[in-house]
Amino acid sequence: MSNKTISEVVKLKRRLYVELVKLTAAGKLSEKISELPFQMITKDSPRYRCCEFKERAIFTERIKAALGFSPADTESVKLSELAEQLLADQLPKQESIVEVIATACDRCPIDKYFVTDACRNCVAHKCVNACPAQAIVIIQNKAFIDQNKCIECGRCAAACSYNAILENQRPCARACAVNAIKADKNRQAKIDSNKCVSCGSCIEACPFGAIAEKSDLVKVCQHLINPAEKVIAMLAPSFVGQFGFKVSAPQIKYALKELGFNDVVEVARGADLVAAAESKELTEAIEAGQVLLSSCCTAFKNMVKNDYSELAANLSQTNSPMAVAAAEYQIIDPAAKLVFIGPCTAKKAEALNNPDLDYVLTFEELIALVSGFEMNLATVTGKEKIEDASKLGRQFAYAGGLENSLAELIEINYKSKQADGLANCQQELALIKANRHDYSFLEGMACSGGCVGGPAAMINQKAAKKFVNDFAIESNLDPAK
Repeated sequence: MSNKTISEVVKLKRRLYVELVKLTAAGKLSEKISELPFQMITKDSPRYRCCEFKERAIFTERIKAALGFSPADTESVKLSELAEQLLADQLPKQESIVEVIATACDRCPIDKYFVTDACRNCVAHKCVNACPAQAIVIIQNKAFIDQNKCIECGRCAAACSYNAILENQRPCARACAVNAIKADKNRQAKIDSNKCVSCGSCIEACPFGAIAEKSDLVKVCQHLINPAEKVIAMLAPSFVGQFGFKVSAPQIKYALKELGFNDVVEVARGADLVAAAESKELTEAIEAGQVLLSSCCTAFKNMVKNDYSELAANLSQTNSPMAVAAAEYQIIDPAAKLVFIGPCTAKKAEALNNPDLDYVLTFEELIALVSGFEMNLATVTGKEKIEDASKLGRQFAYAGGLENSLAELIEINYKSKQADGLANCQQELALIKANRHDYSFLEGMACSGGCVGGPAAMINQKAAKKFVNDFAIESNLDPAK
């Protein structure tokens, strides 16, 4: 069912989420949370480090991220104290979502740079002279890198005339298309928050689970068990099929209301409004001979702002479907707590600066929430109709969906392009920057396949696209004007 291998890291994270929900629902989070590392990491548990004590230390840091705190900023704070702060609504304002767990990062003992047999032992020895750490020596007519001295700056590789020094990237750095992850002088992975677009690729790539995203799960659970609170679930357009092939959209809406959500709405309604607004922007751009860039995908939008600032003015001024839907519901009920539920890590980062939205959960976190309340979506028999959006809004979930929606709304002829995956988006942005493009609109999606291929998507993206497409066709609503 999943579109990716479920690793031991993912299994452990999901188990942790379920346990946190159970403790919160039972009103015992502060009392029992300190026992979790000992309950879940025993001397008989599978070990990937030296001993169960280090495993527990790392697991404790995972718990902090799952509570929504920064492991780095709370290094000496007890779990029980953090739980009390969280329940008292004293969570510090977060500046970022994705963070390296220092104790879990094994500093990747692979040698990042190594000298191949292409080394000719040249007279110039440019590599030796380029190294600021004096880590390169010549042994038996060949350059040799002392890995204990190497700071992985890459100057030797750049200096070598024969390209004899090769780079072996860390999994997290290789997965990061925006080069936001570097190693410090101790070979510890560090994330540059000014470059990071919170796409979540590094989280998936790290085989040690040393990179985590902060979670709103406990806070959402806390609101759900409070009968005085009104909590609204806002489902991303990609939600259909994510919780089981036989679990229908009406079943999901019914189950979420049974769980404690007061209402369940489609964010595709916001996508309808976005399509209408962007169609007007695109018409103006076509008339002016300019290119318009989509703004729905937070990670793509932030990459444009960070790395292609000269094209930032070409970004659509329309907010994302999530932001538009949240703003619309705030007008209906300003007191309600709005919870976006989707496959995306970047939406958590977007929500940090959006006063209309309270929380963001991934599909993975929602399943943990459901499991923690001892509910099985597959056995839910009740159904409640959900029809907030048209076909045009619902098809935003997959790559090319926005492009297709705009084509249906705009009457004049024009060319457009769709790019999914940040590397592919970068290629198109480079062409636009060089004025070598032949289209008026670029739909950029950070994830391969679009939102259906997001880091927290639960099913194969091809299957997900079919579910979304079928659900889109079912809509009888007219597109927003």
